[in-house]
Amino acid sequence: MRQVRGYYFDGRSSVRRTVFLVREGEELHLQGDGVDRHYPLTGISIAPPVGKVRRSLRFPDGALCEVISDASIDELLEREGIGSFQRLLHRWERNLFLVVLSLLVTVAVLAGFIKYGIPSLAKHVALSVPPATERTLGNETLAMLDKLVMKPSELPADRRQAVGALFRRMQPDLPGGREYLLEFRASDRLGANAFALPSGIIVITDGMVRLARSDDEIAAVLAHEAGHVRYRHALRHVLQNSGTGLLIAAITGDILSITSLSATLPTALIDAKYSRDFEREADDAAVAFMKLRNIRPKVYADMLARLQAEHDRRNGGKEKDGGRLNDYFSSHPVTAERIRRVMGE
Repeated sequence: MRQVRGYYFDGRSSVRRTVFLVREGEELHLQGDGVDRHYPLTGISIAPPVGKVRRSLRFPDGALCEVISDASIDELLEREGIGSFQRLLHRWERNLFLVVLSLLVTVAVLAGFIKYGIPSLAKHVALSVPPATERTLGNETLAMLDKLVMKPSELPADRRQAVGALFRRMQPDLPGGREYLLEFRASDRLGANAFALPSGIIVITDGMVRLARSDDEIAAVLAHEAGHVRYRHALRHVLQNSGTGLLIAAITGDILSITSLSATLPTALIDAKYSRDFEREADDAAVAFMKLRNIRPKVYADMLARLQAEHDRRNGGKEKDGGRLNDYFSSHPVTAERIRRVMGE
C-alpha cells in the first residue's frame, strides 16, 4: 500500500507532526506522531501545484497537511482522476520547453490582438457613435484647433467662395457628402494641409489652396479627406491609441467614454500618424471620385508630388515614412508608393 509522507498541523497549535498518508477506499488515513485520523476524500481541499512549493491538503476540521513527496500524492489520488488538470498544469510549468512555447504563443496572441483586434474594436466603436455625439466631437475639436494652431483664413473672399462652390458640386458624388462641411483656415504650423474631423468637418488651409494649380487638384485632395470622414479614420485613430477608453466603450457601450476623448482629440490629430491602411482607403476614395468625374489620376499624383516637395522644403529634409499631421505629408505613407498606387502601377 502506497504511503505519502507529510507534516500535519491540527489547526489549533503550531506544532508540526510527521505523518504518513494512506488512501483507504474513499478515505484518506493520516497516521503517525500521535495522529490517527480518517478524512473522506470529498471533503479534502488540495492546493494546486506551484513550482517546487510544497502542496497542502486542508481538512474539514481546520487541520492542514503539507505534502513532502508531491509526485507521490498525485499518484495516490490518480485512481479517481482527482486533480488531473492541476497535475497536467504542474508538469507543463516544470518543462522549460513548454514554458518557452507558452511564452511565444502568448506574445503571438498579444501581437495579433494589437495588430488586428484593437483596430477591429476601434472600427466597431467608431461606426457605432451616434451622429449627435460625433457632431459634438467634431465641433469641439475644431474649436480647440482654432485655439492651438489655426486662425481665420486669409484667402480673398472670392477664392473661398469659388472653392466652396467646387466642394458643393462635389458633395452629391461623395458617399454621405451632403452632410459634410468645408472649413477654411490659415496656419503657419500646418502649412499646405487638409484634414478631416469627426462629423464630416473637412478643414483646408490657405497653403493648400495656394499650392494647387487647378480646381481638379483641390477636388482630389478634398475627395481624399472625404474618404477619411466616410471611414471614421480620425475617431478610429484616436480610439486605437486610447487603450482603456476603447475597451470600455466596446464592452459597455458607454458613450461618455467617447465624449471624454474630445479633450485629447485635437492633440492626437496634430500628432497623428495614420496607418497605411487608412491612407490607402482615403486614396482609393479619391481615385474613385476622380474616375466618376473623368479626372485623370495623374492630377492627384502631381498634387501628391508637389505636396511632398513642399513638405521637404518646409522641413529641410528628405521624405520620411510617417510623422505628424502638422505637415500634410508627414502623416502619410511614403509618397512615391502612394503615387504608384494612384497611377495603378
